[in-house]
Amino acid sequence: MSNDDINIQNNRIIFWALFIGFIFIAIVIYVISIILTTGEWTQLLEKKYEYVIKVLTTAGLIFGGIVGLINIFFAAKRAYAMEESAKAANESAKAANKNAEIALKNLKISEDKQITERFAKAIEQLASEKIEVRLGAIYTLERIAKDSEKDQWTIMEVLTAFVRENAPVKKEDQLQDQEDIEKLRKLRLDIQECLTVIGRREHKDPENKRLDLSNINISKANLTEANFKRAILAEANLKRAILIGANFEGAIFTRADLAEANFTRAILTEAILIGANFEEAILAGADLTKAKANFTGANFTGAILTEAILIGANFEKAYLIRADLTGANLTGTNLTRADLTEADLTGANLTRAYLIKAILEEAILEEVILRGAILRGAILTRAILRGANLKGATMPDGSIHD
Repeated sequence: MSNDDINIQNNRIIFWALFIGFIFIAIVIYVISIILTTGEWTQLLEKKYEYVIKVLTTAGLIFGGIVGLINIFFAAKRAYAMEESAKAANESAKAANKNAEIALKNLKISEDKQITERFAKAIEQLASEKIEVRLGAIYTLERIAKDSEKDQWTIMEVLTAFVRENAPVKKEDQLQDQEDIEKLRKLRLDIQECLTVIGRREHKDPENKRLDLSNINISKANLTEANFKRAILAEANLKRAILIGANFEGAIFTRADLAEANFTRAILTEAILIGANFEEAILAGADLTKAKANFTGANFTGAILTEAILIGANFEKAYLIRADLTGANLTGTNLTRADLTEADLTGANLTRAYLIKAILEEAILEEVILRGAILRGAILTRAILRGANLKGATMPDGSIHD
């Protein structure tokens, strides 16, 4: 019912209420006139006035009752109208919510369509011969990855595939000598930017996924503070790469070439580095805790590992010739058959370390802590042990140092 219909109905009710009230008043006046004019004038005037008062009282009660009923009626009408208004408002709100949901759904569809179009265009641009077009595509993909968490991993896979395709390790790279290394060309800008974008991704990786950067040649790459957690870098060439503060937790570096790479303050906990080449690499302050960092057979010749955290790491058969391990924490580390010839371990902590048949010829072991360490069969020819703490250590001849 419209507001106009309600107003017409209310006006009719008011008209009839006034009409009935007028009739009622007329009847009352008529009754009073009869009372006052009927009978002998000898009747006491007071008696007639008494009847009139009773009539007026009764009429007032009746009239008041009628007015009360009218008020109740209109109150009910108002309550009904308010209820209807509330229902209408509720229906309007529901309709508005539904419209909002539809609008949101349409917006999501539109955004997904735009993302799909941007993604397809960026993929196409990655194949461009112009470096500026490829760079634009890389940044577009990064923007999409930031805007759409569900698309991030797909984009990371695209970028890692681009790096693998455009910067593969070649046989001639593996045969380079030191002079060739000196002449290593600068890494392609688009490859560098791909790595930068991958390393600064914002959303968490899927638990069962790893970045695949195996067999790539990214020598001299700058991955400072980059996130390559759990990445696969097996057989990759990272010669002279700058990896300061980078996160390589759980990463796989099997047989990777990391010669002269700078791992200062890098996180390498639980990393797998079997057969990796760390010749002259810098690992100052690097974190290799949790005892799962596996350096079996790794080459650390001339590497800088000052104050590195290497608790429980496995350096079995590793080459640490002339390595700088000053102040390093090697508690519980396995150095069985490791070659530490001329290595500097000044102030290092080798508590309970395994140095069985390790080669420590001319090694500097000043102020080193070897409490409880096992040196059975170790070669200490011309090693400097001034100020070393050997309490409880098992010496090369099998005796226990007191």
